[in-house]
Amino acid sequence: MDNIGKAVIVFSLLGVGILYGLSLTSFVEPPYVPLEEVACRAGAGDHEGELIRTKGVITDFLATDYGNMLTIRENKTELLIFVDTIDKSAGKLNLSYGDVVEVEGRVKTHKGRPELVVHENAIKKLSVENENENENIAFVSQIAMHPEDYRGERVRVVGYADNVYKRVFYLAEEQGKYLLRVRVEAETEARTKSDDGSIPISALQKGDKIIAEGIFRYDPGNMRYELNLILLRRCS
Repeated sequence: MDNIGKAVIVFSLLGVGILYGLSLTSFVEPPYVPLEEVACRAGAGDHEGELIRTKGVITDFLATDYGNMLTIRENKTELLIFVDTIDKSAGKLNLSYGDVVEVEGRVKTHKGRPELVVHENAIKKLSVENENENENIAFVSQIAMHPEDYRGERVRVVGYADNVYKRVFYLAEEQGKYLLRVRVEAETEARTKSDDGSIPISALQKGDKIIAEGIFRYDPGNMRYELNLILLRRCS
């Protein structure tokens, strides 16, 4: 065998070895880093660019044309999660307010704040915090992206009180991009005053984080979607 033939074999073996090594590393789980260590500015500097795992409770969700953004919380610390989705228009991750999730992604700094960039398949739902209270609670932006999916359904939506009037208020997501009109009938207002744990609309202040439960309907006269309120509670 000539030298050229030997070189070809050597390089082929090296290539196979490199590919095998890469295949092994793809199965290695990234290190777990507590959320508070990632979320603090010093921690972000320590882990900048690293692939890590962390976990927390979902407290906010925003669907955008560029991807989905979650906020997770653990030990009174919050971290922004940017979810790189395959279908940018989907906006429908199978996640709800109060879900405890483990996420795997790369630490970045955006506008001076640490965040984790993850793929949609790198989010693992561990459990639901306070399962009976928080299960299947949607976010304003989830409904805004696909209102037809919720039409006629009884839904629970989490958001922030905005523009509170006598019989109507608006529910906003944290960034203020989407607003959901919530209508309160007189009998509903009377019932909330006596229902344990619920609050009347008169007790609302702009910026309150709340969960509104009602029937999501389309108003053809005004050509808009709105939520007919049944119950109203503050987030714990």
